[in-house]
Amino acid sequence: MWTPLITLIALVLLTAVGAAAAVALTTTDHRRALRALTLLKILLGAILGSSGLIAAVIHLQQAGLL
Repeated sequence: MWTPLITLIALVLLTAVGAAAAVALTTTDHRRALRALTLLKILLGAILGSSGLIAAVIHLQQAGLL
């Protein structure tokens, strides 16, 4: 039940990270590159921070506690 939702969220975040990385690497506007780099840092922090939460939800679901 949770697998399609988790997969969809991961794909959306991966797409956003890829877009932010592409803008940060290819733009010639310095301010736009800094904003893209800031967004990239925020997205990577969210992905890495939420992975533990997702693992906990999966284990709780498997244990029948959720």
